[in-house]
Amino acid sequence: MLRKICWAPGCQSLAAEGCARCAEHTRTDRTTEQHRKARVDQARRGMVGREWYGTARWKRARLGFLGAHPLCAECRSLGLVQAATEVDHVTPHRGDAALFWDPRNWQGLCRPCHSRKTAREVGFAGPHR
Repeated sequence: MLRKICWAPGCQSLAAEGCARCAEHTRTDRTTEQHRKARVDQARRGMVGREWYGTARWKRARLGFLGAHPLCAECRSLGLVQAATEVDHVTPHRGDAALFWDPRNWQGLCRPCHSRKTAREVGFAGPHR
């Protein structure tokens, strides 16, 4: 079988027989694919219990909580005053109904703080501020 130059940019090595890339870049592709699959799996795990957010029970609980806790807890800890617009689960519930519905596990956050915290928890962001 005719061997070709590796498709990896800048690589002049011969591709493995029957492959588009050399052995080195084939390994790199597998590692990249493994990391991608791990991130997808992590994101799926974060979606467990998402259906509860659309229920009338959650909508009532959320409004009541924000009425009683109108300021963003994260901003307040920094000496800032910002309205809380979202209810965050301090400890991620990961599909645990008891943890999801426990108001002791809730805190009011503004949208930027909630987005930052959620990104950190699911591994899509760097360290906090």
